[in-house]
Amino acid sequence: MNYRKPEAAQLVEMLTMILGVDAKASQAPETAIDGLSHVALYANDEGVTVATCSCALPTAAALGCALSMIPPGGAEGMVEDNELTQVASENFYEVMNIFSSLLMDNKSKHLKLTTVETDAGRRLQAEGSEMQAFTLQLGAYGAGELVFDFT
Repeated sequence: MNYRKPEAAQLVEMLTMILGVDAKASQAPETAIDGLSHVALYANDEGVTVATCSCALPTAAALGCALSMIPPGGAEGMVEDNELTQVASENFYEVMNIFSSLLMDNKSKHLKLTTVETDAGRRLQAEGSEMQAFTLQLGAYGAGELVFDFT
């Protein structure tokens, strides 16, 4: 493997920093995760996609809103509208950029966030890739899921 498996403890640290309240994350089987819609694509220095982080719209809205302290009702409204606002979308991109560090350590190759798309079919599912799924408790923003795929 070129990249490390994300750990729940580090994810909790990042989520707590973003939310400003305690968050929880626990490993989950991929079969428990459904409705993925938002996918962050991470590339190596050669521009090849080597990892992805995916979630459903409610998780994307919660993380995008929490970063700039938009109230949970704002995230709920985005889910009802089936779309992130521009601000929440930009914030979600920044959260996904922060999450890139969960995949790297001092021995791994560099990777960078290239884009965030609303296409669950873009998940990295290459031969030899690994998957790590998490269920999340995001305080007032509710529950959510994240799935990391990486080489």
